[in-house]
Amino acid sequence: MLLALGLGQSPPYKVTNFGYASEVPRMTAPLAFRTVFLSDTHLGMTGVRNETLLSFLRAVQCETLYLVGDMIDGWALQRNWQWSATDEAILKEIFRISHSATRVVYIPGNHDDMVRDVLHVEEFEGIELRLNDTFDLADGRKFYVSHGDQFDAVTNNMVWLSKFGHVLYEGYTSIMRQVARVPGLGWCRNLPAQAKSLSKRIFQPQGAFERGLRREAGEVGAVGAIAGHIHRPALNTKDGFTYANCGDWVESCTALVEDETGRLSLLYWSDDGLVDQKEFVA
Repeated sequence: MLLALGLGQSPPYKVTNFGYASEVPRMTAPLAFRTVFLSDTHLGMTGVRNETLLSFLRAVQCETLYLVGDMIDGWALQRNWQWSATDEAILKEIFRISHSATRVVYIPGNHDDMVRDVLHVEEFEGIELRLNDTFDLADGRKFYVSHGDQFDAVTNNMVWLSKFGHVLYEGYTSIMRQVARVPGLGWCRNLPAQAKSLSKRIFQPQGAFERGLRREAGEVGAVGAIAGHIHRPALNTKDGFTYANCGDWVESCTALVEDETGRLSLLYWSDDGLVDQKEFVA
């Protein structure tokens, strides 16, 4: 996958040997879903909860896995190439899943936008590549699936500011992660997410992101939209339209899931496993 990204660096493993048959610890009874949606794992960025993500991937199984953008942080890797053994294990796990009975769809975002240059390939190692997609839930409802960066005013109109802000966010996240380890200062862990949310509200009108998704979804006859990008998990229905956001694996460690009846919910994960499951998040 990294070869397809064209990051100008040698990948940490050979594309011809992903080690699908390697021994991987599994839960005896994995959590089973019809569909799992993940976004904003930002592999290669400092401060990412990659070990937590790996434990999640090894604990669930599904018929379809959607990777909804910013899976690999090309911006961070181009500044400073740091690729851990856990990052490599996550990619191997995704490729293992794609070579099983699970359908895997990859919709790139703005941090892994290099993949958009190879969308004409349509499939790579069993992973379908899409700019965006539509997906029918088990109950027949059609959803529009997109990373969502095209609805972000800063990303589209001030790329330099977006990249500069990401450098600050990465550094701030790393620092606060260390500070949060001090007894009594655990609340500092949430500060980067709050700062990111505040910056989005300053530079973009409230609700513009959701309105853009709703407009695009309406054009393809969808009654809901699933996105990532803003690192804020959400799942709610207003005026007959359902908006869902997968969240991220820097702060929230969340995934959107669909069960066999078409019911959507957000899973909150930790190193110890499932923390919470919510069917409504404002």
